[in-house]
Amino acid sequence: MVIDSAKTYRNLKKKGFEDGPGDHKFLHFYYDGKFVLSTKISHGGAHDLEDFLIKKMAVQCKLNKEDFMNLANCPLSAEEYVGKLKDGGII
Repeated sequence: MVIDSAKTYRNLKKKGFEDGPGDHKFLHFYYDGKFVLSTKISHGGAHDLEDFLIKKMAVQCKLNKEDFMNLANCPLSAEEYVGKLKDGGII
């Protein structure tokens, strides 16, 4: 399973993730003005995120792989994501 890194980046931005400082593509997620988590999107030569990176990003986003895939591909809304973080005691 692979997902497009540019599409993932755009979709996470739509869900409330913000660009982090520096040259690396770090995205930070805030809730009620407080930092919650960050994830890194590879921006090397590959345009696709392969299974290993998908799993790493899922862990960083405090989701299982299936939920992260839904977050990255848009079936999981920002509100549903916040709900999952609340259910998991993250926020």
